[in-house]
Amino acid sequence: MPLLRSTIDLGALARYLDGSGLREDRAVVEAWIGADPARRAAVAALQAAWDADAQRHGAPYEVDAAWSRFEARYRAPRRSGPWHVAIAAGIVAALVGAGGAWWLAREARTVGQAPAMREYTTPRGRRAVLRLLDGTEITLNADSRLRAPVTFAAHQRDVYLEGEAYFSVVHDVARPFVVHTAGGAVRDIGTRFGVHAYGDAERERVAVVEGAVALAVPGGQTGTETPLRAGQVATLSRTGTIRVLRGASVTNEVAWTRGRLVFANVPLEEAVERLGRWYDLDVRVADAALARRPVTGSYGDEPVAQVLTLITAAVGARYEWQGRSVTISTTREAR
Repeated sequence: MPLLRSTIDLGALARYLDGSGLREDRAVVEAWIGADPARRAAVAALQAAWDADAQRHGAPYEVDAAWSRFEARYRAPRRSGPWHVAIAAGIVAALVGAGGAWWLAREARTVGQAPAMREYTTPRGRRAVLRLLDGTEITLNADSRLRAPVTFAAHQRDVYLEGEAYFSVVHDVARPFVVHTAGGAVRDIGTRFGVHAYGDAERERVAVVEGAVALAVPGGQTGTETPLRAGQVATLSRTGTIRVLRGASVTNEVAWTRGRLVFANVPLEEAVERLGRWYDLDVRVADAALARRPVTGSYGDEPVAQVLTLITAAVGARYEWQGRSVTISTTREAR
């Protein structure tokens, strides 16, 4: 009999791991995981190995084919007890080879020690959607890094972001969800929100789409959090100053999750930083005065050359392209 077929559909579990499952499938798998702590630990380790090897190979697995290969090659007696981590290691061995099995075995040995951290990264020019075991869904923008525990602590769910991400949090009063950045921390109060926290940005940004969050700075006194409700956007400076922006568009702030780049009166310097991440290019502006000129526009599937042409024309500039590098300069400087 195929392994675990009596308790969970392997195809549904595979699609859960790579984030492609339907809502109904996810609900079934999450209920199965939640019924037994041993299953939760095993699936957490399996998820970590899956993600690490998927990133290493640079493409998602063909999940149905992978499970079919496993069932054809590996058989095990029906088990009435918990799903052991050793079984998960066997599954990973069939799917991704000995490297993945070693990684998972290492995670199994650390059970009971300090929580292991799982890291998700996206290269320039790519985005990714991931789902944590508590059901929280995260969209990670290009050139971003998120670290999260394989299993959350009993009283708080902490994740660590460098870059940009959109969070759809499964609220749990007993275990607050907190996003830590270099400049501060964003505590969920049952919500959907975006966080922009690239290391080269002068200010971090938080945009609340639904519900509310509380924004705090490192070392701040208890009770000094700044509440943000749906429809509000705030910035957090490197000096710890929080400013709630008037008239800012939350829709524009998270437009990247829908595959659009939206600039609303932003300096050219900031716009080209986002263009560089979006299209995996090195874009620079030739002089400081030009870098301060405002840019407004909305772009979707347009080729990067068309976007560059529109932006430079709007600010009275031109661009020169060499390999993966683009230089924007004023027309009078161009030769």
